[in-house]
Amino acid sequence: MARTRLVIDTDPGVDDAVAILLALASDELDVLALTTVAGNVGVDKTTLNARRLVDLAGRPDVVVARGCAAPLASDLDEAGDVHGLDGLGDIAWPEPRTPESDEHAVDLIARLAAEAPLTIAAIGPLTNLALLQARYPGVEARVERVVIMGGASFAGNVTAAAEFNVWADPEAAARVLAGPWPITLMPLDLTHQATLGDDDLEYLRGLDTEVGRRTAAILEPYAAFHDQWYGNRDVIMHDAMTIYELLVPDAIEKQGAHVVVETGGAHTRGATVIDRRRGFASSPTRVGVSLDNPAFVAFVRERLARYPLG
Repeated sequence: MARTRLVIDTDPGVDDAVAILLALASDELDVLALTTVAGNVGVDKTTLNARRLVDLAGRPDVVVARGCAAPLASDLDEAGDVHGLDGLGDIAWPEPRTPESDEHAVDLIARLAAEAPLTIAAIGPLTNLALLQARYPGVEARVERVVIMGGASFAGNVTAAAEFNVWADPEAAARVLAGPWPITLMPLDLTHQATLGDDDLEYLRGLDTEVGRRTAAILEPYAAFHDQWYGNRDVIMHDAMTIYELLVPDAIEKQGAHVVVETGGAHTRGATVIDRRRGFASSPTRVGVSLDNPAFVAFVRERLARYPLG
């Protein structure tokens, strides 16, 4: 079976890191590049973090390319209180060996899409993908699929209406979600069903691998944040849902929907309006609905255990 050619467009980010490490542990995916965008922290830090994660995974073949430093039409409000000031839990890291590409993220994605069918996992604000559409008209036809972590039907996590990745650049999200490419959207309604607990962090520490120890270390302050915000230490694996979908597509129940983004509104800027009425059942936009968390946890444990000892 052919491996899925994949670009991960990302703003690492603790849960981004878990998603990236899952992808890089999976032979089914040919991860060609991590393209970075400003989001959880600024693009200088997200690019540094992407380089750190490629080093950690022992994957010097994966290109790291810097993308957009600011949203299309607004200012960036970083999420340092959630992910740490450096985006990865503020733990010590060695200087990364993986270089930063000279090619801009948007140009790299376009080139890779022109070479062969390409899938994009978008786990940060959608600024890079919106610029891709503007700079390379018709590029959507060369992308097999875009799997996006973003949006919410019922309640946001930045405002009552808006989820962070969409709220951080609503104009970009509106453009991308309106594009003529097959989209699978993983909203908060789904991602809040996917959690790791303290026993999973202990499992990762016990793997006796650098990946296990560092993953547990970056998840620890994330667990503390969840305890303060939600009243428990279960860490929500938002971005990992995109990789889980690509690797175990039957594990996530999905339905057709029409999705638009609110770019105005005093109280609703960044909200996603997800229309699930039956008339959209055959829509090329699919929205994640539910999953079995014990099965997901078993998947995470198995994949992260693939990294070498030491």
